[in-house]
Amino acid sequence: MAKKQITFIEDVIRNSLREKFLNYQPESSNTPFHYRLLGKDRMVLYSFIQSLNTTFGTSIFEPVAVALASLKHKEAKKQVVAGNKISEEAHK
Repeated sequence: MAKKQITFIEDVIRNSLREKFLNYQPESSNTPFHYRLLGKDRMVLYSFIQSLNTTFGTSIFEPVAVALASLKHKEAKKQVVAGNKISEEAHK
């Protein structure tokens, strides 16, 4: 892998995590059942981890996958709908 791609991937990860840490807002603080069952500290941690998982999927995995795919393919895109049919040629 070229140094340029490595630097790009490192920057994507670093910037996504930095943005998440600086701007994280819990989705809901109204979960009294969960708080009593698991405790507020655990719920806050769980909420943050769930938010990180979402960030990884949308802000890290996709751009990194495009960067890696561009090493071997002429074209690499994210958020592409592949369709709903597999051609006979693809089956072969």
